[in-house]
Amino acid sequence: MKRLVILFVIWSCALSVFAKTPLSLEDLNQIRKVKTVTFSPDGRLTAVTLNLPDDSYDGIDLVSLRELYVVSKRGKISPVISGGRPMGHVRWSPQSDALYFLAKMQDDQTVSLYHIEIGDTDPIKIYSADTDIKGFDVNEQNDAVIIWGYSTPDHQQQLLNDVGFNATVFDESARNASLWRLSLENPSKKARLLYNDSHVLSAKWIPRSEQILLHHSPSSLTDNVVMESSISVLKPNGQMLITNSHRGKVGEMSVSPDGSHYAFIGGEDQSDPAEGRLYLSQVVSETSIDILPDFDGHVSAVNWFNSSTVGFIGAQNLTTFIGNKDIEDLAGSYRVRVKHDGKISALSVDSKGYNIAYIADSPEHPAELFLKTKHSNKRMTNSNVWLKDRILPKQIEVSYTARDGTVIDGILVEPIDDSAPTSSAIIFVHGGPEDHFSLGWNNRYSYPVAYAASKGFYSFLPNYRGSTGKGVAFSKLGQKDYAGAEFNDLLDARTFLIENYGVDPQRVGITGTSYGGYAAAWAATKQHNYFAASVAGMGVSNQISKFGTTDIPSEMLKQHALIAPWQDWTWYLERSPIYHTQNATTPLLLLHGSRDTRVSANQSKELYRYFKSNADAPVRLILYPNEAHGLALAPAKLDYSMRLMRWMDHFVIQQNKSKPNQQLPHPDLPEPELQSE
Repeated sequence: MKRLVILFVIWSCALSVFAKTPLSLEDLNQIRKVKTVTFSPDGRLTAVTLNLPDDSYDGIDLVSLRELYVVSKRGKISPVISGGRPMGHVRWSPQSDALYFLAKMQDDQTVSLYHIEIGDTDPIKIYSADTDIKGFDVNEQNDAVIIWGYSTPDHQQQLLNDVGFNATVFDESARNASLWRLSLENPSKKARLLYNDSHVLSAKWIPRSEQILLHHSPSSLTDNVVMESSISVLKPNGQMLITNSHRGKVGEMSVSPDGSHYAFIGGEDQSDPAEGRLYLSQVVSETSIDILPDFDGHVSAVNWFNSSTVGFIGAQNLTTFIGNKDIEDLAGSYRVRVKHDGKISALSVDSKGYNIAYIADSPEHPAELFLKTKHSNKRMTNSNVWLKDRILPKQIEVSYTARDGTVIDGILVEPIDDSAPTSSAIIFVHGGPEDHFSLGWNNRYSYPVAYAASKGFYSFLPNYRGSTGKGVAFSKLGQKDYAGAEFNDLLDARTFLIENYGVDPQRVGITGTSYGGYAAAWAATKQHNYFAASVAGMGVSNQISKFGTTDIPSEMLKQHALIAPWQDWTWYLERSPIYHTQNATTPLLLLHGSRDTRVSANQSKELYRYFKSNADAPVRLILYPNEAHGLALAPAKLDYSMRLMRWMDHFVIQQNKSKPNQQLPHPDLPEPELQSE
């Protein structure tokens, strides 16, 4: 335990005696990040969770394991739960003397609710069920909690399962999460069912009442959760009192301290691709209003400062900030409370509204805890002391003008000075497309930009049209235009690099995951004359079959395509990479999780078959058997990074014509010999 705490706490002790080295691909799985933050009501402490680093080669899966710490305003960091547990949803007691949290401890069969007094070392289990508890909230009297999670299968289905009748009825077998009330004065009693008429996503007690604010969806099917969720107020007995009439996506919600209002993040309308507007509603009202109507940016988190002031995290272009809005002066402008040279991802405010704890990263460090008080704004944690021995590249905010005059913002990561000058570049394309890059820690398994810089690559991360961060109108620019102007923005990014940074036109690669994987697949087919190599992760290859196999068909239809396949089969087909494989010349690497329900692995299989049959370039398909839409396990993430960068080095820098070896090196074995083609 002492070793783990030292890794988390020490700021600048023990000067390194080693020369600095570039950030390696193996380093990416060793990164520790502050994952959650919550201020104690009295403002004395913050509770944070921190992930564990994961050795890619030890065969031990540490995904989702976290530790729990409390941090004082003076910077003293004390461990609460060390060693790593599946953990989350940390909440303070109203008296600030204890923590409630969800965890799966050593003897637990399911994720359970725990309680620990500050200063104690042994948590007490309050409640467990036959299935994992998904979330909870403590009332202000500290005498009851509401919990939500899935109920167990009915007795008949359980008997059938036991003898092998375990067939899944597609869609109809999906179970909904329900809401229960548990007395803390007598936790040995069974929790009382409050609500099970729809799928519970989250719930909050409304202060100064026994009512509950509920975020729910018609079912647990992903498309229902994404597209049809609502906010309602429940009576103390669980009966529905009122439902908000908001039409559009619904995200995070927060109740004012006096219980009179709630704020939530939502979409502007049903065609808005992302929940990024800040809405306010009275608890007794069915309607809500956008309280930042002229904000050309994206709201990602909400938390009240006091009963008349709501705080939020806002993103504009490549930067983020914490602001607040006076709900008694809705015509007035918002106030910026925190500016940060990086990306802010979470915030918590003490009960008096004076101090702000937040999580932020930067080009120099991953996500850490920061504390903003009246007199200072300082970083409180250093979770990766070893990063001081790594060389990190510069990140530069740039803009360019697309061919139709649209201004596109992006981040340029320059090669490290002592890397071999190659005039090569990789364009990294984010997914969504309702997402955006920020000027922060942009190193991950699918975007290893620091490692790329050490190998002599320029990395470019553009926020092409359709991205968030520039207002709703910009995020809608790609609608009903799959692979049209949005992906032409990527060609214009290539031109920008060539004209302004001396990049060799023959040495530009492109990669991305999900919608970014679609862009990379499009670049290897329709736009193959422009790229020396492409790596497509979890990408779309056939828009017709994608619609029929994805778990978000409604979102795909209402917020992106705007027309159904049967309304224009030809348009769908012509916007599919498989349609353009004939004589394609860009070497294509496809990587996909076999359990992906968002973009089926069959999308990569289809493109592999078409490309292998039609194209005039190498192709390779990598499948990860235990992964879904986005990789979680350390070996799979390192495998992805190594294959991505080897493909780029092999075809972009080395300009080879045949594929590199299919095997990866092992640290304890010699490099495998090159395969013959």
